[in-house]
Amino acid sequence: MYLKIEVVRYSGPSGQVVDDRRRHHTNIIMLRRATILLVLLFFSVSVRMEAQIWPFKKSSQEEKATRDPGTRKRGAGEGNLFNPFQPSGSSVSELRDDYIWSAKTAATSYHKAGNISVTTPSRYGLKEGLELSTWLGIDYRVPNLFLKNEISRGKLWVSSLHGVYSSWPGLNNASENNGNFLADSVSDVPFILSLKNQLIFSRPFFSSLHCNPHQPYLILSAALAFDYGISFDNDSVYLKEDQFKTPRSMSYLGEGWLITLGLMGDWQIQPYLYARGEIRMLGGNFPGEISVEQQSSVEYFPVSDFSVSGGYIIGIGTIDNKSLSILPFFDISFYFGKKQGRKRGLFEQQMF
Repeated sequence: MYLKIEVVRYSGPSGQVVDDRRRHHTNIIMLRRATILLVLLFFSVSVRMEAQIWPFKKSSQEEKATRDPGTRKRGAGEGNLFNPFQPSGSSVSELRDDYIWSAKTAATSYHKAGNISVTTPSRYGLKEGLELSTWLGIDYRVPNLFLKNEISRGKLWVSSLHGVYSSWPGLNNASENNGNFLADSVSDVPFILSLKNQLIFSRPFFSSLHCNPHQPYLILSAALAFDYGISFDNDSVYLKEDQFKTPRSMSYLGEGWLITLGLMGDWQIQPYLYARGEIRMLGGNFPGEISVEQQSSVEYFPVSDFSVSGGYIIGIGTIDNKSLSILPFFDISFYFGKKQGRKRGLFEQQMF
């Protein structure tokens, strides 16, 4: 006896339904797998990428630090932290920054800028590298005018100063009013003209930590000056012996020459405080023939264009039976004008 088994494949409507259900089930499985894969890929990407997708976008620390810092500082009431005289903003570049370059250094004032002082030279920049100066404190008695010209700039700055002055108004006034400036007020005062020529060397020292890399924090200078006085009459004038007047008597009285060798230093302690010092040796045809003077002072800026200075001057020499004398030093200065770029280099390009 045989058992016959037959497998019958349904191709009618009922078979088509089974195939559709299988395909639908397969599609659901593939969709689930694709969804799981996308989720894994999504979370494997950096959170930074997610943060850039709107509306979840957030500003990074770099963007916050670079977004209009000037506006944020002004909103917070902040100024220029490096220099309290200068406000934050584009106007900083217009304010003068050359206060450390005193009149005794080789640098000249900016064009159309300068200062008005009482006991130190008042200066005015005629043009780039050319300066006109005068000592206003003694102009009434000793009219004077000087011209400084910059010869070269670099690691060593070199300038020459040339000028003329006359002690005749002061001596004549003392003679007519029996002043004690003259030892012999009977003699007529001749017209006197004195000439001055000076060579100045300055070595600036810069700091990489300074807020303005083009302005030094220390300047050392050396100067050699030659003064010669000329008298246009045969009459002679005598000065009472004095530690500070006598060494300059030959050139001031029109009777000879005076040589001065000086070493100076200018130091920026803070943006508004400067220390200045000088030691100078004077030589000429006067009693003792050599005299030494040392001067030190501090200049303070309560505001950006006004300063007060105070210090002392010591004179050493065998004059009037004295070897040492000391005088107080005081000065006030008003600065005017704006900062300008100085031309440097082979083609005189603007460096700052």
